[in-house]
Amino acid sequence: MNEKCLFCQIVNREESAFIVAENAKALAILDAFPVSDGHTLIITKEHFPNIATVDAKSWEYLLPLIQEVINKLKNTKLPMLPQGFNIVSNMNEIAYQSIPHVHLHIIPKYEKNHGFIWTSQPQLKYSLSAVAQKLK
Repeated sequence: MNEKCLFCQIVNREESAFIVAENAKALAILDAFPVSDGHTLIITKEHFPNIATVDAKSWEYLLPLIQEVINKLKNTKLPMLPQGFNIVSNMNEIAYQSIPHVHLHIIPKYEKNHGFIWTSQPQLKYSLSAVAQKLK
């Protein structure tokens, strides 16, 4: 646990949050700054700075909790049901990770071109084959 970490404080019930699901290693909370109704964060109960540092045992609990939250959202009593989902994890400040504790966003999509919209401006310096060779 990191005493200064907001998510660790939520896990320890020192800070409040809207908890929608939980298991032994992870917690699902509504995002305090949602981009769509039902925008949920999956956070580990153990402090990991980012997704690359999560241990294998915690992954065994993260994936089922993601599925549980998605199923809850698909069966919610909100006026509209999600038509799809974005699942995103930002890693490190350069990628807009605002809290250095691993968290996965589950963002319900209700309408195309509303809410979270994935946009990019590709700035590639290498060909796909060159990158593939370097990753082997």
